Amino acid sequence: MGQIPSSTLLQNDLGQLMNDDRFHDIILECSDKEIISGCKGILATRSKIFNELIFTGLEKNILSFNNINSNSMKVILEYLYVSEVEKKNITVNNIIEVYHASIHFGLIEFQSHIINQVMEFLKSENEDTGKKLLSECVNKFSLEEVDNEMSQILVDWVAMNKLKKGVIDSLSLKGLKYFLMKTFDTQKSFATPEIEIWEYILTKAKKEAYDQQGVQKYLNPLADFINLNRMDAEEIKQRIEPFNIYSDKKLKEVYFSMAVGKGLGFIRGVPIFKWKSGILGLNVFDGGFTVEAYESIQPKSILGDLIFKGRGVYEWNILVEKLCKTIYIGICNNINVNFKKNDQDYHGWVLGSDGYVYHEKNYKWYDAKFKEGDKVTVRLDMKNRTCAFSVNDIRKLTVSEWKNIPSQVCPIASLGHGSKLRVKQELIKF
Repeated sequence: MGQIPSSTLLQNDLGQLMNDDRFHDIILECSDKEIISGCKGILATRSKIFNELIFTGLEKNILSFNNINSNSMKVILEYLYVSEVEKKNITVNNIIEVYHASIHFGLIEFQSHIINQVMEFLKSENEDTGKKLLSECVNKFSLEEVDNEMSQILVDWVAMNKLKKGVIDSLSLKGLKYFLMKTFDTQKSFATPEIEIWEYILTKAKKEAYDQQGVQKYLNPLADFINLNRMDAEEIKQRIEPFNIYSDKKLKEVYFSMAVGKGLGFIRGVPIFKWKSGILGLNVFDGGFTVEAYESIQPKSILGDLIFKGRGVYEWNILVEKLCKTIYIGICNNINVNFKKNDQDYHGWVLGSDGYVYHEKNYKWYDAKFKEGDKVTVRLDMKNRTCAFSVNDIRKLTVSEWKNIPSQVCPIASLGHGSKLRVKQELIKF
């Protein structure tokens, strides 16, 4: 029979000590008025903060905490006693409180463990989890404390998932304001065009308010964090002006900026998209970033959920995780695309894995073959309406024959026979 490691035996003994009142000589009064007891020697040895409190501010062996509840304190004590916490004791519902407590007691290694646990929750739960946790984080921490590793991870996560109007979610007004403020000039991945951010906010405002005045009251604190320069003039006139949130001076400045060609791209940060699900024979998973064709399926086309329009030059990367026969990657008109046409395996303006570029029934050699394991980059210039491709960062020239790229396009791929593609989540914007 194998010998039990001495470290495991010690952890078991300390765990029993944690629950044995005979060895408790200090009382911890938590914010919810629940009383927890512990051992001064262990707490002071394991945490400098506890050490200072016990030996400088302790009265009658009682410590009071007005910002740490009993649930979080029990988790902290478990970590201090045995250097780990049972997985069941950290949940989506308490992890922000526990993280706040770990910072309060200066437990840096434990903070890293909590961050890793949050990442697991974000990947395994639904899209609303990030919004819920961000709202709780912003509410729990003071303005001086809120810019921490946790809030940054949650902001980045929420940014990669499109804000959808009409969908009930957990993003609070305070959390939304913080999110918009931190991403205003971001250069990281972002999924929601600026006009759609406005529509999302407006929908939430109308649910919270009873009249136009209430809507304005909801919108006012957020107005400075909406960039009108990322919208077109018609959008502002039809969808922004009626709510009288912005002054005439502000609107004139925006219209003038557009008139002299200084308008910005339609989205803050680096555009990122997900594949639209619902195509028979194509399985979309990995949060929407990966699509895989069934082996028996002939090539079918699938669109990304982001429409590129206006001005700006954008790139996005597609990773070829599995290639069977020919795959096509590129852009497509988001209006009047007919996927039912069966005279070809592709749609739009695309690069084939065979090294040719295709549009409708026209094709030409482009000298850009790609294979399984390669990275294909689509480079879209919306100002000049041109498109080019790269394979493994080897950039090719603009496809000069493509003269009719429309004013609004979206990403597209055509694949079948078991092929698999993934949108790379680190994108580049110029």
